Amino acid sequence: MSIDDPTDNLDDNLAELRNLNYEEALKELEQTVNSLESGDISLEASMALFRRGMALTEICAGKLREIERQITELIEKSDGSIDEKPFGEDA
Repeated sequence: MSIDDPTDNLDDNLAELRNLNYEEALKELEQTVNSLESGDISLEASMALFRRGMALTEICAGKLREIERQITELIEKSDGSIDEKPFGEDA
């Protein structure tokens, strides 16, 4: 689905959207939101853009979750040794 033709079938283009990196997906989402906010499109096109925006939101959130899983915290223990734990895990 291109931003130029929001009535394209989202299901056919979901795999293409999933292949975007985080920055590309976020840029697409921003363009989608800007198009929706413009108010210069039909109701049908608005609904298609809304569905596209929701898919892009899920893609961005998923990519952020993947990165969070990769981040670890290094904690220095009282004996001077270093302990590694997943980001966001309570001590």
